[in-house]
Amino acid sequence: MKIINGKLLFHTLVLTAVTGLTGCSVWTDAHTQKQEMMACYMRGENDAVQQKITEELEYTSDSGDELMWQLEAGSFYFHIGNYQRSIGHFTRAEKLIEDYDFRAVVSARDAAAESGALLTNLNALPYRGLCRDRVAIAFYKALAYLGDGREDAFRAQLKRLRNEQKKVQDDYQKFFENENADIAQLRKSNPQVEQKYKEFDSDDLAANGGNAAFKTNFEQARKVAHRGYGNFLNPVCTYLSALGSLLDGNYDNARIDLQRLYTAMPENPLTRRYYVTALKLSNREIPEALQQVKPFDFPLDKNSLYVIGSLGRSATFKEISVSFPVMAAWPGCEFYEADFTGCTVKTAQKDYLLWPLADMDGIIAQEFEQRLPGIIARTVLITAIKEAIRYGATAALAQQDQALAAGVFLATSIYNAAVNTADTRSWEILPREFIFTQLPMPQDRKLEIVLNGKSEQQITLELPPEAECNSAIVLISAPSRSNIHCHILPINSR
Repeated sequence: MKIINGKLLFHTLVLTAVTGLTGCSVWTDAHTQKQEMMACYMRGENDAVQQKITEELEYTSDSGDELMWQLEAGSFYFHIGNYQRSIGHFTRAEKLIEDYDFRAVVSARDAAAESGALLTNLNALPYRGLCRDRVAIAFYKALAYLGDGREDAFRAQLKRLRNEQKKVQDDYQKFFENENADIAQLRKSNPQVEQKYKEFDSDDLAANGGNAAFKTNFEQARKVAHRGYGNFLNPVCTYLSALGSLLDGNYDNARIDLQRLYTAMPENPLTRRYYVTALKLSNREIPEALQQVKPFDFPLDKNSLYVIGSLGRSATFKEISVSFPVMAAWPGCEFYEADFTGCTVKTAQKDYLLWPLADMDGIIAQEFEQRLPGIIARTVLITAIKEAIRYGATAALAQQDQALAAGVFLATSIYNAAVNTADTRSWEILPREFIFTQLPMPQDRKLEIVLNGKSEQQITLELPPEAECNSAIVLISAPSRSNIHCHILPINSR
């Protein structure tokens, strides 16, 4: 009977290894899957990007990877100006996030996914979206409403932005509490593995001479993480929330948001100027440190252009091999240089420099640093459990049939190698940074955009007539010099 059970185990493992290879990020990490698509995106081959996204949305429907592809679709369609489709994908993404969060409240984790992770890797768990993702959805969806001519929906979305950031902060506190509880339960259920591997942390792994790539990447990510803003703040959403309050004439709420913006970037000339202007509008005292800052000399809430630059390609996660001493695949941050690092808006009256608004690389690196202890704990335990199963099953079978034991050892070795895949899932069609400025509406309603960096590119824009465009948000989406789209999003009210 033991031999028969051993044979069944052997065939089951082989069948699992073969049929499972039809999976997605469990078998091939997500970043690798997207490499060609992102290369096309950076070259401006948007038809190829659209085809890939369409295929993946069909393939991953109702799977743990669907949210990731809905996010890619939402930002891609926004980039090319298909605002209706962008809104649809972001709405679906919000629904998936809501479902995942409800599931987490009801049962902490989906038991089937958790069991799958123990036998495979962290990709078996559904992608729930980074904190950065959840905040960025609100930003893009608001602008997509405006691009679609739905100004009422745009303004309603702006009113929700502040609460959205607060909700994300609260939700992720619960996430980390649940994550720690899950890891504690995993350790409790596997005491022998826990006793052997409980000492590992990021510094231990970096100190291992065989982990040079991990050490270099870890140190680089830690440096970039210091550019983040703390508590999952994304200044681009804070700015848009302030803009909504300004358009509504609610200067006190605008002051609160602009104070947060100033606190996040106290040396930024534009955040200082915005904050001083908001203090004057709300009849508040100006701090001594800002007494010399000149407020804007034109209205912030009408006859204005709010220019936002979206430059470069966001940092992503890539797969790195790490030994502890078992070799395992880990995620690490990958950063990209941008073709453009600055922008100037020129009108017939004056030139306006765009200033830093949000360092998206710093935001994702900071969140990764906060998540890393949980990633290490889970990956170490899961890898060790799979190794223990492999050696335990082989030893037990060797007492009955050494040939069968050797076959099981080979099969489990192949299986473990096949599922040794890092969880590199992230939203990649995002910028490296946002920059911004504000200027009065040009008298001739014309402006020239000058992008600079490795190369320089000039774009001339003509704004709609006053009857159709009292003010406007101009968003310059420039992931590369080969793929630039400028979005003129009219604001008709006020």
